[in-house]
Amino acid sequence: MIRYFYTVLKLSIPLLAWGIQYASANVKWDYGTGSNVDITTNTRTEFYRKGKLIYADTDAGGGAGGLLSDRISARRYYWAGGGGLPVENVHVPDKAVVEMVSLYDRKRYRITVSFPKDLPEQMNRQYNINGKIDQRNWLYFGLAPGGYYEVLLFGSSNGVSPDILLSRGIAEEVTDDWYDKKFPIGVSQYTVTLKNFDEKYGGLYKKHPIPTGMEWAPIMDAYRAKQPKTDQHPVN
Repeated sequence: MIRYFYTVLKLSIPLLAWGIQYASANVKWDYGTGSNVDITTNTRTEFYRKGKLIYADTDAGGGAGGLLSDRISARRYYWAGGGGLPVENVHVPDKAVVEMVSLYDRKRYRITVSFPKDLPEQMNRQYNINGKIDQRNWLYFGLAPGGYYEVLLFGSSNGVSPDILLSRGIAEEVTDDWYDKKFPIGVSQYTVTLKNFDEKYGGLYKKHPIPTGMEWAPIMDAYRAKQPKTDQHPVN
């Protein structure tokens, strides 16, 4: 009996490893970046798996989503913008490096995050929601004023919820970018964009001061806690 158990265990381990690798290779996923009450520009995206770069993108968008003025004045704080960008035929990553420029802070930030080992399984898990199937396979990188970031796993619009928090913290301010050194942000880079940003939103920020840094953590937690729990009927 012991020998039989050992043999089954010995055969099961490589099959389990193969299953995890197979799942990560076949999950269709995408990613996006954005903010809650800021406008951001995503300038660098790198995804890694087992130490190897598997996907890279530059100038991949970002933004703030709609109704930014309303969100500032009404203190409606939620992650917006950065609709999912497709990542075709790429394994689910185990690490990411994402850089974004914050117009509010006038800084470039770098988010470096390692993902949980079961991320492929989380992305592949499907739910029945009012007769429709949805899954959380959209990686979202949110950057708030003061460098606070969250990396979340989203479902589709009006689909599976609540969002799953994968990582959060204070992003690293990028100080080693040669282009920023030659053309500083706000001085010779993004000048027109920042002027328009200040004209449109500067007064609102002064009238309705916003949180900064880690002050965002309990606010975004409270927002997630209010999301409907639609993941009550898994189908796999």
